[in-house]
Amino acid sequence: MKLALTLLAAAAGWLAAANASAAIDAATLTGASTPLQTAQYGVRNYSAPVLTDGKHSPANYMAAPALPVWRFAQADPTGGVLTFERQPAPSNGWHAWSRKGAVLVTGGGAARADRVYTVYNGQQLVAAINQAGNEPKIIRVVGHIDLRWSQNNTVFREYTSYRDQKFGGSISLPSNTTLVGINDAQGLPARMTGTSILIGGELALTATGDEQADFKKWIADGKDGDDYPTWTRNVIVRNIAFDTPWDVNPEDSANAYADGITLSRAQNIYISHLSISDGDTPDSLAGSTNKTRHDGALDVVRGSDYVTIASNVFNKHAKTTLVGNGDAGRAWSDEGRMHVTFSGNWYDGANTRLPLNRYGQVHMFNNLIAGSTSTKDSDVKFEGGTDARYRSNMLLENHYYSFTGLKVTEVCGKAIKGKDFIGFRSSGHIFTSDKSGTSAIDGQCGYAPPTGNNVWTPPYAYTLQTAAATLTSVPANAGAGKLP
Repeated sequence: MKLALTLLAAAAGWLAAANASAAIDAATLTGASTPLQTAQYGVRNYSAPVLTDGKHSPANYMAAPALPVWRFAQADPTGGVLTFERQPAPSNGWHAWSRKGAVLVTGGGAARADRVYTVYNGQQLVAAINQAGNEPKIIRVVGHIDLRWSQNNTVFREYTSYRDQKFGGSISLPSNTTLVGINDAQGLPARMTGTSILIGGELALTATGDEQADFKKWIADGKDGDDYPTWTRNVIVRNIAFDTPWDVNPEDSANAYADGITLSRAQNIYISHLSISDGDTPDSLAGSTNKTRHDGALDVVRGSDYVTIASNVFNKHAKTTLVGNGDAGRAWSDEGRMHVTFSGNWYDGANTRLPLNRYGQVHMFNNLIAGSTSTKDSDVKFEGGTDARYRSNMLLENHYYSFTGLKVTEVCGKAIKGKDFIGFRSSGHIFTSDKSGTSAIDGQCGYAPPTGNNVWTPPYAYTLQTAAATLTSVPANAGAGKLP
């Protein structure tokens, strides 16, 4: 089996190399009909908290604890000299593919000089997006962005309600965007706090239409789902430290609303070298009641497709990543989509959902998963890892698991688990802990490997390191600040 998989991977590499020169620029897949979704976001309304659809009780309102310090900036340490900002994404992940063949994700790489922005506050970021629209654009973040601050970062006002945070605390990135952080003179990365990043959204074809009905009719009429006009495509996000937003008025005591980053009806998206956590405002600061103040760190949902999440650090967060946010009720949008790659990521004190996967054809390789099941710190206590769920099909290769409190006999059911999936393959891992020492494991966990059409091979070339090499290479390369 291992030899066969090696030959299949090699064949995929040859195929990807052959197609590389003929790769489609992802910018050409986005048309003028792709709607802008930006106008309603990034604008505060300061509304009072009200019960909304039976959720978000005003009694649950709680302002976020103050940060010890915000690292605002007024000057660009690079003097505006571009280095990596125009670089396209590499080709070693699902983001570099489509149903039309190989794709080159360029983001805003082709931006004109007047579509290259350097921003120091949230209002400048929103203005850049609204000015450039779907044109290729590069947005360089310097210092610290927080939409609760205004007037050039001199006036602070906490979100006043669920609706104020949902719209005023979110930024929507349109197609053909590169959003990058610029390190300061000391090498510290740019940072974003109190702000949700939205890439795409489920939209109807008209202002009064119904998105689900419109999409189903589009398919029933024999049209290509990838040509549906409301996709957001060709986005690169790199080199930023994200503090997932504290939800001031969550749905209820167990469910927050605001994600750190949400991909929704988004295609050809590359996300790398981010550091994502709850930062200085973890859930524990909310006390024993109404304790859930964060939702997902980075979720890929609502029909999104061809996404790579690479060389990021995830820590101090509970619900880390969803791929697919519903079971049978989402088949109309998610079946046959959700192609996602996770590679070179460092999960260090992330609690659960690494990821939780529904429908996704997910490839994970050379990730470092570290945690503790014995710690008393609820903000970093490991609860569960990779979770293959409804109609998912996963391939896991050469991970390194480093734990305290977890025995090797407990890996299956804790670090690796699943049910109702249609395919699961796992091999080449190393597990080490204070309870069991170091062991080579396959992580197949007794699940029968898939057969027939449920066996797939990544169509892109990738270099697979050993699990042992992952232990040193991932910390050296993952997270914000590791790019210029």
